[in-house]
Amino acid sequence: MGPRLASIRIYPIKSLDPLELDSVGLAAGKSLAGDREYALFDPSGPVLNTKRLGSALLKIRADYSEGGREVRLASDGLQENFRLPEDLRGMARWLAGRLARPVSVRRDPSGGYPDDTVADGPTIVGTASLAAVARHFGLSLEEVRRRFRANLEVEGLEPFGEDLLYGPPDTPRRFRLGAVDLLGTNPCRRCSVPTRDSHGRAGRGSLQPGSFAEFRAGAAHPRSLFARYPGDFRFAVNTRLAPDQQGRQLSVGDRLVVPS
Repeated sequence: MGPRLASIRIYPIKSLDPLELDSVGLAAGKSLAGDREYALFDPSGPVLNTKRLGSALLKIRADYSEGGREVRLASDGLQENFRLPEDLRGMARWLAGRLARPVSVRRDPSGGYPDDTVADGPTIVGTASLAAVARHFGLSLEEVRRRFRANLEVEGLEPFGEDLLYGPPDTPRRFRLGAVDLLGTNPCRRCSVPTRDSHGRAGRGSLQPGSFAEFRAGAAHPRSLFARYPGDFRFAVNTRLAPDQQGRQLSVGDRLVVPS
């Protein structure tokens, strides 16, 4: 059957839990609709994310309903429901209480708050690659998914076969997933966040930047250009949407087609 889209995950509130969907549209032809649409900020301006807040943020659970229009936040036995976008101030107050610092919540429905503002399309990873990382580092498959937070998971690829979706630096490679044309730009460079337990539990595991880089350098697909990108703490593929993708959507089961 060939490689196909196995799952779609968006992250309505940046740095919190995902929402799994069967299909998703495109926001302004830039990103997946609803992905990172909301983000936490310090009132003075800087974004508040896991890199800055660590386990305090990782311990907060987000459970979505009504396609992301309602979220239940929970932490340390306390929980509350919020409507989006109507109750951003109430959500900010609740989060401030759990994080012990002032918080504001902002919304950008046109393109959200992507980690990479140049390659601002969905991130893609192969199921076989996730499984290879899980085996090597003694983690569950779901834990690896949670740590690396890719939007689109493709089944039917060889381990690290997604490395064939990008070309040399500064030369994006065009491919198609269902009815959507994407440009694979680079293997996603990682910060320290994937080294942390995704539920904020204490303990230093074996997945660290150095150990992952060593594993990744040896596991790169033999026909990929992974070695041309500096730093081996990279996993999944960054993309941009090709021009004129407005109105299209992705659905689980969509076929991945890479031009030869």
